[in-house]
Amino acid sequence: MNELTDQPDDQVVEIARRVSERDKKAPNISVEMVDGIARLTIVKNSDPDERLRLMAAIGTYDLDFLSPLLSQIGNSVAAKGEMQEASLQFVIAFIKSIEPESEIETMLAAQMAAVHICALDASRRYLSTTSLAGKDSAERAMTKLTRTFTTQMEALKRHRAKAQQTVRVERVNVESGGQAIVGDVSHRGEG
Repeated sequence: MNELTDQPDDQVVEIARRVSERDKKAPNISVEMVDGIARLTIVKNSDPDERLRLMAAIGTYDLDFLSPLLSQIGNSVAAKGEMQEASLQFVIAFIKSIEPESEIETMLAAQMAAVHICALDASRRYLSTTSLAGKDSAERAMTKLTRTFTTQMEALKRHRAKAQQTVRVERVNVESGGQAIVGDVSHRGEG
């Protein structure tokens, strides 16, 4: 609250707007373990459009893609046979934040979230061990995982970028009787 006006600060208003906007995009998923099997359900079952909102938020309109994806994500965040609902929610939120436009982007976002979780786990192992071998192992894992994450970010960026090549010639010698073009020349890679 702003002390002078008793109104919420602009930053608080903006955060509230973004949270509300995010919640409208897709429902949360709940996880229930029944006889060792994880059951994933959309929290707001009363509205039939919730599944469609979830599908749109994670970049698919194909139920045959959605169900296995959620199952794969659930399996990837299970620890010792128990589903970790907070981790599942994190992965779904991460995918939504990427705003994937296709199933390929959705799968890459899911992989990025899994790599991130593993990198932080390696960091925890590094900080909690006292043995040199344990620290070396955790450090190598952290390094590989953070490099993988960076590579995945670059892959997503390349996938989303429009195909464009730029050739830059820094110096041109034109002999007498020759011709040269002065200025930018672009080729779109078509044909």
